[in-house]
Formats: sequence, structure tokens, C-alpha cells
Amino acid sequence: MILTFKKSLPLLMFLSFVLQMIIFSPVMANNPEQPGNPELFEAPVSPGQGVTGIRRGFSPGDGVSISTYPDTTFFLNGVFPIDDGGYVELPIYGKVRITQMTEADFTNYLLDKYKDYLRFPNIQVKPMIRLSVLGGVRKPGFYYFDNDYSLWEVMKLVGGTLDEDGLKQMRWKRDGDNVQEDLIPYIQSGVALKNISFRSGDQIWVRSPNKPGFFAKTRNVLNFVGALAGFFTLYITYQRYVIQGR
Repeated sequence: MILTFKKSLPLLMFLSFVLQMIIFSPVMANNPEQPGNPELFEAPVSPGQGVTGIRRGFSPGDGVSISTYPDTTFFLNGVFPIDDGGYVELPIYGKVRITQMTEADFTNYLLDKYKDYLRFPNIQVKPMIRLSVLGGVRKPGFYYFDNDYSLWEVMKLVGGTLDEDGLKQMRWKRDGDNVQEDLIPYIQSGVALKNISFRSGDQIWVRSPNKPGFFAKTRNVLNFVGALAGFFTLYITYQRYVIQGR
């Protein structure tokens, strides 16, 4: 009997390998490779014609984008966070309170303070808001966005959704609650973020395709049970064949 079992061992190992492939292939199909850990990104600023005198100020917790065109390598270029006291940390001069300034005021301040460093007297400033884009997108993370951007541009910058139905499963969240569950009209209309009341700290959440629902989980369990039953059936059938063939 021991000799017979040794002869049948290679076949049993092969059958076990085949069954493992059957069991784990649907699980792997429902769990695609995860994107990397969310990182902090700075979204590019939309092109503009400089400050126009619009009285749109800065808010604590937001950010401010500073551009010195055409000298894009100047150390003042970038997005600077505004702390909860309304201060922004600037190179050389340190913290400056800007929440009581307009864009034009802040631009004039920068032109005056950095006039000895600027090669070209061109400075553009823009308020930025902090948004978290998480879940089933290609580049999840924490972003600064120009609040003149539309939701369509936001999704373009994060690489779109992983699932073709992802846009239908988007949620706008604030403080853990849903602000809006149907964002398709905003994407289609191209309305600016500032005009739909987005503000710093809001989250855009997209359902991840790797998170199966109840029926998908049930299907995986049934696949496992079915494969296990098939294994025992094959084993018993093979044992009967060996015993009858002795």
C-alpha cells in the first residue's frame, strides 16, 4: 500500500497544483495591483494673463501659487501653503500674513521685496485649494489645485479612474459626510471648483474596483468550496482506481 501511495504521489501533487490555480485565479483577477502610496503633489497652474485686480483673497489652510514668467527656475516659483494663522513662509523674508491681501496686493508686495533678485518683473499669484483625491484613480494623493479648475481637469490630472464606471461612483466628501454623490453634471458642465463651493480639506473619493461587493465575495467562497470538493472527488476516485487495479 505504501509503495502504491509513493507511485501516486506525483499525480496527486500535479492535481493539487491545478486546483490551486483554479482557486486563486479568480481572486487575483478581482485584486489588481494597487497604485503606490499617496504622495503630495503640486498640480500645474492654469495659464493666465497675470493679476487683473479681482478682489479674491487668500484663506487659512489654502495655498498660493507664485510664478515668475519667463524665469521658471527662480527660487520663488512654486506652491506655498498658508497656515491656519494666514501666514505663508517666503524665501529670505520668512512668514508673511497674506489673508488680508488681494492678489494684486500680494503681487505688488513680492515685486517690491524681490526686485533685486528678479531678472524679469513678471509675477503671477493664484489662490490654490487642497483636495484629496483617493480610491480608484491612477494617481491618488493630496493635491493643490487652482480653484479656477473644473472637476474634469482635476480628474485629468490624477490620471482618470481605474474602472470605466468610476465616474458614476465618485463622491464629494467633507468632514466624513457626503456633500454630493452625483458629480457627473459638474464634470460635463466644466464649472470651476470655486463656483461649486469646493474648499480646502474636501475629498473626492472614487470606489476602487479591487473592493468586491457581497456577491463577488460570495462567488470567491463558492469557487473555493467547489474546488475543494472537486479535489476530494478526484482523490477518492483515484484511490478507488488504485485499489481496484491492485
